[in-house]
Amino acid sequence: MKLTTLVISAVLALLVTGLAHGQTSGFPQLPPVPQTGELQNNPGATKFTFVVAGDNRPQAKTPTQPKTLSRILNDAQRFQPTFFLWCGDTISGHTADGPTLKMQYQAFFSITSQAKAPIFNAPGNHEMDLVKKNPKTKTTVEIPSAKLLAFYLQFMGSANVTPNAYGAFNYGNSRFIAVNTEEVAPSKLARSPGGVVASGLKLDPGYVSKEQIDLLTEDLEANKDKAHIFVCMHHPIKPYKTASGLDAKTAVKLTKIFEKYSNVSYILAAHEHLYYNASGNTLTPPQWPVEPFQGPIYLVTGGGGAPLGKCGNNPGYCDSFYHYLVFNVDGGTVNVQVIALPEKLKKARAGKSGRKNE
Repeated sequence: MKLTTLVISAVLALLVTGLAHGQTSGFPQLPPVPQTGELQNNPGATKFTFVVAGDNRPQAKTPTQPKTLSRILNDAQRFQPTFFLWCGDTISGHTADGPTLKMQYQAFFSITSQAKAPIFNAPGNHEMDLVKKNPKTKTTVEIPSAKLLAFYLQFMGSANVTPNAYGAFNYGNSRFIAVNTEEVAPSKLARSPGGVVASGLKLDPGYVSKEQIDLLTEDLEANKDKAHIFVCMHHPIKPYKTASGLDAKTAVKLTKIFEKYSNVSYILAAHEHLYYNASGNTLTPPQWPVEPFQGPIYLVTGGGGAPLGKCGNNPGYCDSFYHYLVFNVDGGTVNVQVIALPEKLKKARAGKSGRKNE
């Protein structure tokens, strides 16, 4: 199937889906990961549980998923989650070879299909970026690719896949938004330099287009009646290491927007292969609400199975271990638990820089 056909099909699917859900403004309806089931909204629900994780992609260029992914999905069953939010980097990716990507996505689906609850993903750089060598500098760089976006839509796509890999959905008293921080930026746009990992690969700093930001603002405005809004993305707005964060100008724009809405409760990201509480000085996440309101709570949860990073001097609000987050919504309050897997697999930690493979 040609690239243009994939994109046109996705756009048509979006229009049909939006109408079916009564959508008039804001983000399109976000579909679940294929084979994980559909989520039936329960508008009256004020008490429910969901799980958040990210960065499960393999260390090597292989479709074989790390065992940590299965362990997280299995261990999380004891909390009986209604659904999962995933913060990207689901596959090794970094290639435009269709058959290779198909095998990688299918390997991911073969495990997530056993989650017993729908999974909703915000894409990461490994799904969306190619790795190319600069002929002048001889360095390797990540480059967001429209072709990889089309493959993502194709393989992640149910009939209602969104054409830009972002979207949102309602459950109970809350709104859930997945932002695509891996959009293709204008070629001459000045952005943050991005980090460089141990292999020498220069990472793309991420980008969120004006079109997506405008739709996000519409969505937040249209859902001011919700008790909570949870936002999921890959590149963190408030990272542990500055070089790992979302493009600075984009991050400032989003931060200012989120601060305008007192029901935006949590901003959840990955990309850094560790756990980081950006809104406190302990490992324990702040519970909602926080009085007085000073903006949402920012957490990084990148312990889904990729090689672990490091937290430097470990100041107390960052740690490197495989984990997931459990959110318990109870009316206007939200309680968050950090669940560390029994095995920390120290040998899987990244090299001295702690940023081996973001």
